[in-house]
Amino acid sequence: MNRTGDLGTLIEQSNDLDWLLEASCADLAVEQLDLFFVEAGKSLAKETVAMCERCPARVQCLTHAYDNEIAGGYFGGMSPSRRRKLSRNDALAEVTEVAVMANAS
Repeated sequence: MNRTGDLGTLIEQSNDLDWLLEASCADLAVEQLDLFFVEAGKSLAKETVAMCERCPARVQCLTHAYDNEIAGGYFGGMSPSRRRKLSRNDALAEVTEVAVMANAS
């Protein structure tokens, strides 16, 4: 697979990832996706966290991680360890609640 190019090109070639077109990270180059994968015990950069927090596709992103049993990386702004601790429904409720609070302010 060609590792260069933007995420948009990858999305266009993956029918099940249409939701990514609305994601805050959609304009990132494929090589920049490592922003969402950090070593165990490390935190995401503040800029990356902010990108996830304002992302309109946050729920779909998190759903994607649960549907595909993705063990690593931050999805929907949630760490792998947090996803392991929460059931799918609890995680989605948490992300939805944060989005509602952000839109209310």
